Amino acid sequence: MKIRQRLALRFMIVSALVTGAILIFIYLFTRGFVHADFVDRLTQQSSLEVLHYATPQVRDVMPAGSFNLVNPSVSIYTRDGKKLYGRGEYNIPSTWLTFLKQNDVFNAERGEYTTAGRKHEVNDVLYFVFVSAKDLPGERELTFLLKATITGWIMSLILSYLSGVYFSGKALQPVTRVVAEVNQVTEDNLSHRLEPDRKDSAVDEIDELILTFNALLGRIERAFINQRRFVQNASHELKTPLTAIMAEVELALTRERPPEEYQRTLYVVLQETERLATITQGLLTLARLEEGPMKTEMNNLDVSELVDRTLAAFSLHHPERTVIREGKLGPSPLQGNFHLLQTALLNILDNAYKYSSDKISVILSSTDHDVTIVIQDYGIGIPPDDLQRIRVPLFRASNAWSIPGAGLGLSLVDRIVSVHRGSFQITSEEGKGTRCTMRLPLAF
Repeated sequence: MKIRQRLALRFMIVSALVTGAILIFIYLFTRGFVHADFVDRLTQQSSLEVLHYATPQVRDVMPAGSFNLVNPSVSIYTRDGKKLYGRGEYNIPSTWLTFLKQNDVFNAERGEYTTAGRKHEVNDVLYFVFVSAKDLPGERELTFLLKATITGWIMSLILSYLSGVYFSGKALQPVTRVVAEVNQVTEDNLSHRLEPDRKDSAVDEIDELILTFNALLGRIERAFINQRRFVQNASHELKTPLTAIMAEVELALTRERPPEEYQRTLYVVLQETERLATITQGLLTLARLEEGPMKTEMNNLDVSELVDRTLAAFSLHHPERTVIREGKLGPSPLQGNFHLLQTALLNILDNAYKYSSDKISVILSSTDHDVTIVIQDYGIGIPPDDLQRIRVPLFRASNAWSIPGAGLGLSLVDRIVSVHRGSFQITSEEGKGTRCTMRLPLAF
């Protein structure tokens, strides 16, 4: 069942309950009023009957049918219980007479008859008068009222349902329009945006939904653009070494060559293969990190030991480069993955080595809650226009194309730090160097 029908049905149920309660109250109130009016007319009829009995001349002034009673039964008794007058087939039990002697008023219902008993004193004589009758006009009116009430209630249900369908349809028209516009969005036109109904007036819930969906479309569009760019860059980066390998091998096979040229060809193939392996490993690591934080691989480790071992590994491969370590750390327990954090530090150090020829500074500091590792180089820096995209996988700065690289290092660093619930900041000035800051929370 659609929302439109559900809303109409709920509106009908609420309307049925409210209308039904009102109609029941009106019917019961009217029924009570009709009964009270009938008892009052019986009482007045009892006064008239005793006057007709005690003073017959009153008959000419006030006829017996003055109070619209249908064939009333009348019984008149003396104080000692003697029946003086009776009309009709309805018999009065002796207990009713006894009750009336002890009380001023008697009302009773038995079967279809209603009886009113009253005391009347005429010419210093006390009479006990009982008048019984069927309220045929009142019952007919109540039956008609009940049928009209039920018919009106059913009609109100139908009208409330139809009104609910109409007004819910009006209320949901913007949703229908939004659904129609959303169905126009495909992977080829993710730039399409939904237009709010009210551009100048206050924003309602539908407009909030439209704005939220537009924001979602913007994020999806950016993700698609980044994905396409990533695929294009990955294809280009993977194709370059493969093309170089194929070219060298085809050139070597064109004719017989001296052993030295074969060695040179194999050396080029080895370099391009290593580059291809580096790119592939970087992409696999990045994809693995995107799957989650790998909590099962987190262990307790010491930051000082992590930095020492990382700098030792870097110096082993680049002994000619000077690395200056500044700052000291006390006990700095960290919950993390040693291999991933070392990979992140080595990537930053490798970038500093490739894009600078001067010293590299490693600055350590800590607080009660986190530890900060800063790696500063004094090389070519990053252009301001490229700084915002430098973390995108396979993106390389415009001034770094002449230097070998894959454009995956800083992407891996950013994701590794994020996995460890830390922060990673890059500040750079073109021609003066780059400063990378890793801030990691300590384990307590």
